[in-house]
Amino acid sequence: MKGSLKPVKETCTNPAFLKIAITATLLVLFFLVPSASARDYTLEEATTNITIDPAGIVHVEESISYTFDGDYSEVFRVLKVSPGESIRNIQGYCSDNACTFRVEETSEGYELIGELLTPTPEKVTFFVSYDHYGVVKVHNDVSEFHYKLWGEEWEKSLGNLKGSITLPVENESEIQYWIHPADYTQNVSVEKNTLYLRTGEIPSYRWYEIRVVFPRIESPNSSIVQIDNSEGLKEITAIENEYQRKVSILNSLYGLTVLFALIYLAVPFLIYFKYGREPKIDYEAVYEREPPTDSKPAIVNAIMQGEIGIPTMDGFTATVMNLANLGYISLRTITSEESKAYGLFKSKSEDILIELESPESYAKAEGKFPELADFEKDVLNLLKKHASGNKISWNKLKKELGKGTDFYDFILAWDEKVKRHIAVEKLFKSTGNKYMSIFGAITTIAAIIYFIAVSNFFPSDAFPRASNVKILVILIAAFGIVMIIFSAVFEKALGRWTPEGRLFYERWNNFKKYLTDFSALKEHPPESIELWDSYLVYATALGVAEEVLKNMSLVVPAEQMETSHFYYVYHSFGQFGSGFESAYSSSAPSSAPSSYGSGGVSGVGGGSGGGGGGAR
Repeated sequence: MKGSLKPVKETCTNPAFLKIAITATLLVLFFLVPSASARDYTLEEATTNITIDPAGIVHVEESISYTFDGDYSEVFRVLKVSPGESIRNIQGYCSDNACTFRVEETSEGYELIGELLTPTPEKVTFFVSYDHYGVVKVHNDVSEFHYKLWGEEWEKSLGNLKGSITLPVENESEIQYWIHPADYTQNVSVEKNTLYLRTGEIPSYRWYEIRVVFPRIESPNSSIVQIDNSEGLKEITAIENEYQRKVSILNSLYGLTVLFALIYLAVPFLIYFKYGREPKIDYEAVYEREPPTDSKPAIVNAIMQGEIGIPTMDGFTATVMNLANLGYISLRTITSEESKAYGLFKSKSEDILIELESPESYAKAEGKFPELADFEKDVLNLLKKHASGNKISWNKLKKELGKGTDFYDFILAWDEKVKRHIAVEKLFKSTGNKYMSIFGAITTIAAIIYFIAVSNFFPSDAFPRASNVKILVILIAAFGIVMIIFSAVFEKALGRWTPEGRLFYERWNNFKKYLTDFSALKEHPPESIELWDSYLVYATALGVAEEVLKNMSLVVPAEQMETSHFYYVYHSFGQFGSGFESAYSSSAPSSAPSSYGSGGVSGVGGGSGGGGGGAR
């Protein structure tokens, strides 16, 4: 037997590999394993059991159940004491002896603190009890207990609240009660002399209160209750009826707001179907292999690319190129060298030189130069203004145009001059677009006024549904703003072409398809370089110059390319459009808690108790 080959176990001893593996593991642990410092807590539920004795002393027993994730040092409950009130006999403890209880007096009342054990238990229920004096208000006709069972200073939402109020009466017929806001209440009942209630979730920084009216306490003691020498029931009933009326109005407003939002969403579609659908025309061509009309490049741009009748910067660039194509200017590349590092290194930079034909050339070649439109003459005069000796470099021109606001003002005036050459009303109907802009503006303004009115008349703490209404109103206003912007930016979406305008658009769009379709160009190329130059000008106006340049380089023979007006600037052609755009941007100028009721009866949200608490 010659022997046998045994498998060899390979071990990875590459230090780089080990370093990468360790780093990757640490990163995974960092992102997947919760940070040790992360902590949070929730308020699962709370109970408030209140007993009012015949003299009007209010005995309160509360429990707040916490669930902790992380380390906390204490739980706390803030009790506020209003003028004419006092709190006595404060006691407290935690479930399973999880805390040490203490009381600290504050400027507004008391802070009941439970110092937690270490480590922090996962679940803790904090129990407190106290006697509240001066809460019951005794009017000439009835006694009133107006109390916040849950205060507005809790930073966490509460899962649910269970409560009971036991009153010094014989039976339920002697009790009248009102709950604010009722939206949180899930169940309420009265058995003999005790009122029971249960809520759903109460959001953070929201209060929940009850007002109870019962027979007047005989011989009230002013050290125990507040005495109000007025008829209270009539005023209380008026306040509560007003509150219920507003709740009813708000519920109706909410339904109407939802209905309006649905109708509002449908309006753009209705406007489109009425005013935005295009007319049918008898035209089925796939391509146009030559410019379908003799329109100036800026005119084509203003109709096809920009807001109807207003050219984009591509239209201005195409006009400059057309001046070169017509022989009024010429373009060529110039190269310069710069010395750097004390002459040790040299770098080359390229620029485009713009040369204008002299007036003498016009005189000698009468009839050679086609007549220019007034807006084309303006562009030529702009170049002359910045030229020296009928020459100017593109980089210098770009810098000069970007200084001050002259170029910005020039473009605004130039746009209007181009627009005067277009019979817009014969090509395009903007009715739907105008209606959408007006509708968006009116509804946005109305939504803002509506939002302010709802905020003023229906505070969210007293009327939680008002928050839902305001959210809907905000969405409606936002949609209105979007519609205004959409109408301004996409004018053609909600307007429509006339039959004449649609034929113009379809023919020029098919010419654009021909210019950008390499196979179509290769199969049916323009017959001369002069046509190529003309097509490149229109391609610039249509926003597809880069694609057409690429196709030209693949289709046109090199010897023909050398005779093009743009041969010397092909490789730096992109500087034109972006340069005018940046110069235009550079020259642009700089842009620049409520209550209801008065007297001896507090309004909704004005009950005693409340306060807040939490954990820290």
